[in-house]
Amino acid sequence: MPAVIAVFIGPAGSGKTSLVKAYSEWARSNLLLRVAPVNLDPGAEELGYKPVFDIRKLFTLRDIMETYKLGPNGAFIKASELIAEKLDEIFSNQPFSNPWDWDLVLIDTPGQMEAFLFRPVSNFFLSRLKSIGNTVIAYIMDASAIGKVTDAVFLWFLYVLIQVKTGLLAVPVINKKDIAINSKILKLLIEDPGKLIHEVGDEGLAAIIVPELIEIANKTKGPLRAVLVSAMELSDMQQLHVILHEAFCACGDLT
Repeated sequence: MPAVIAVFIGPAGSGKTSLVKAYSEWARSNLLLRVAPVNLDPGAEELGYKPVFDIRKLFTLRDIMETYKLGPNGAFIKASELIAEKLDEIFSNQPFSNPWDWDLVLIDTPGQMEAFLFRPVSNFFLSRLKSIGNTVIAYIMDASAIGKVTDAVFLWFLYVLIQVKTGLLAVPVINKKDIAINSKILKLLIEDPGKLIHEVGDEGLAAIIVPELIEIANKTKGPLRAVLVSAMELSDMQQLHVILHEAFCACGDLT
């Protein structure tokens, strides 16, 4: 059984693929771990890493668009249906068929998060994963997309809802720290999300709704605080590695 199966989920452009690449390289070279990257994105063009399993060997987004006469969005939804249909075939391949051969399994999910996560396929797929190893979601947020409190709250609330939807523990990871645009909000998001309430303006609907959302998110965020990383800086992968493994620690509050 692998030490950790990490499912990288996040909005398009958050850097899931680049993190899988960077973390894979770091874990192999620094810890000598047996790492199995998995590509579950049929629309991927360039990965930058060699996947142990690649969904594109079964179908690609372009194939689906041509076969079913669909646009990109419709093709991503159809791809989710095909993953569900081919679940047995997928899990008959490495690393799923022999998970004990690996220390880390890192799953790079489709760029269109909602086409995978908000469809029934995610329930089927994640349930199968849980049956073969310690499974955690690495929820990736883009630091360059967080300019205001409302940006931070929106992404943080998705993190909470993902845990509700999947029933799995999720680890919050803020990527692209090298191009962050609001270090103050990021600092609060990592150290004490509840204090974001004091940064909300006093006008409009946000002044009414956002404080309530922050309170709910803060109460339900769990014991793991966010880590700030950059896929461009391999030294940050130590933080990512620690928090993914702490997800299965029985020692209580890990903040």
